[in-house]
Amino acid sequence: MNRDKTGAGRDKPANNQGFTLLEVLVATVILSLAYVAVLENFSQSMAHIFRLEQSQAKTIAAGLAFEGRLRESSASAATGEILTEGSKFRLIKISSEDGELISVKLEKR
Repeated sequence: MNRDKTGAGRDKPANNQGFTLLEVLVATVILSLAYVAVLENFSQSMAHIFRLEQSQAKTIAAGLAFEGRLRESSASAATGEILTEGSKFRLIKISSEDGELISVKLEKR
């Protein structure tokens, strides 16, 4: 037992082991906040991935539709004729004299 000069001291335990309840609660709160931040970032990432997949699907569908229109009109197009038109573009077929496809020209509107 440790006592001060007056003799009325407190007993100090010889072995101080473990955490107090307050320390455990503070650690739990800190870990919970970190966990919430990680889950929020994961949720936002999943939302971004979903939006990217949707826009990619729209782009692929538009490309397939354009290719279909190009194939339909390419059989009947002559040299210098318009194969297909969009709101922002015009695709013109350039052929040789014997009707063989040489190239296509993309013009902006």
